[in-house]
Amino acid sequence: MKILAFSGSNSRTSINQELIKYITQFLNVPVDIIDLRDYELPMFSIEEEQQNGHSNVLMSLYNTVIGYDAYIIAIPEHNGNYPAFFKNVLDWLTRVERSFFRGKPILLFNAAPGPNGGQSVLSIAEKSFPFFNGNIIGTFKLPEFSSFLMKGKIFIHDEGILNILKEQILKIENALNLKTVP
Repeated sequence: MKILAFSGSNSRTSINQELIKYITQFLNVPVDIIDLRDYELPMFSIEEEQQNGHSNVLMSLYNTVIGYDAYIIAIPEHNGNYPAFFKNVLDWLTRVERSFFRGKPILLFNAAPGPNGGQSVLSIAEKSFPFFNGNIIGTFKLPEFSSFLMKGKIFIHDEGILNILKEQILKIENALNLKTVP
């Protein structure tokens, strides 16, 4: 079984990309982490697609995504919504195949500076990912993430929050019949 993990951020210092790295250490199977910034896509428009079609970069990303059995995705929240960068990636992927998630299990995560912990963007993703045939099996939010940073890296010291995180990770284990690290 292969798991793909990525953040929907285009920031070089993305706390959501750091959250992905932190989360994947709890799985006892290889997880491939990609950086969506490595797949430079123009801003989607019908005219862009008609004039230039589907770029090699888009097809490379699409082929990467469909080659996995499950996904761990951390989505930043910009003004209560997806970042424009991530929405653009979704728009392009759906032009190749609307159901590009192909019913595979997805864990959604968010790290946010405020006390709400990105609940708005997680709710939006829970409603929209099924249109892409995404099977959301769990969500996790890390509010006020700065209190979980040690030397620029995430470290969850609160046992209650850590247990909630591990419960979510257990969902992907169960979905794929994998064994996680306790």
